[in-house]
Amino acid sequence: MRLSSTYPHIEDVAPKDVEEVQRFQAAFRREDIPHKTFSTTFHRSGGAGGQNVNKVNTKVFMRFGLDEQAWLPHYVRQRLRELDAKRINSKGEYLITSEKTRSQRHNIEDCLDRLWESVCHAAELPKGPDEETVQRVEGLKRAEKARNKEHKKRQSDRKANRRKGFDDH
Repeated sequence: MRLSSTYPHIEDVAPKDVEEVQRFQAAFRREDIPHKTFSTTFHRSGGAGGQNVNKVNTKVFMRFGLDEQAWLPHYVRQRLRELDAKRINSKGEYLITSEKTRSQRHNIEDCLDRLWESVCHAAELPKGPDEETVQRVEGLKRAEKARNKEHKKRQSDRKANRRKGFDDH
């Protein structure tokens, strides 16, 4: 039974995709992100750091084209597009930036951590409602139908009483 919601539902995911994503989730680790699939550029970082900020390019821009990522299942790429649409530029590249530290290496690691978290979040399969939720929703539907029927009956009686009073004069 499908409850109306904006969240994806397990019934909306193809069984083939479910199997593929489950295999991916079981095997995927941060170290599995292929470093050749993304490009990094460095820029000057803002904020504190004294003269170092003006001399060293520590801000990291990591970008990769989602469509070219064969290591990601189709469902995960699709969910990344839905969940992080603001991170995708006009070229279809997924963009992550970091200027957390004063070191390029640490900022690259931060970008990889954030990419890994985003991929793990996108790889989560939706869960169907549990039996208790289904029963509660059914009960609410029955109660609403009963309220509507009672309201309709009251309106009908009210209008019927108007007709009776009008005929007597």
